[in-house]
Amino acid sequence: MDKIPGYKLIPVKTWFLTFDGNLPDVPSADELISINLWKNPPADEYLKIYKAVGENWGWTGRLLKSYEKLSQILNAENNEVWLFQVENETAGFFELVRAEAETELVYLGLKPEWIGKGLGQKLIQASVYVAGQNGAKVWLHTCERDHESALMAYQKAGFKIEKELISLEYYPE
Repeated sequence: MDKIPGYKLIPVKTWFLTFDGNLPDVPSADELISINLWKNPPADEYLKIYKAVGENWGWTGRLLKSYEKLSQILNAENNEVWLFQVENETAGFFELVRAEAETELVYLGLKPEWIGKGLGQKLIQASVYVAGQNGAKVWLHTCERDHESALMAYQKAGFKIEKELISLEYYPE
């Protein structure tokens, strides 16, 4: 792999999980919470929320893409970005990629100031509700560098570990 300035390759344990529960009901009967499809988000605006949510966990996947490539991904017909809002303020987001037989929850998270307020399960349930609407398998991956409760939270929500592997990943130096 090539050296990328400002990043280092490190071994990271990653778990791949598949949703194995009942599809949640319509997201949140809580009138303070809403989810909204962000259609064709501009790459620079998307990166603001991506960084706000993922910076503490070393998210780099979208940061390492060129602006043009990221714009292509965000504008692809099978890519969806959803904003998770509390009292009309964006608390987090999830991004999914739909394929014929499966939907991957590519990114999912809360901004730091919203963590620890009981919103994690609501965000996961909302993302599964949206991702599962076409009846396809719903899956995601998380790693040892994510929030310490992430794996447990996904399992509590009905995800089961399908496989685990260690691979070299880019993280900020």
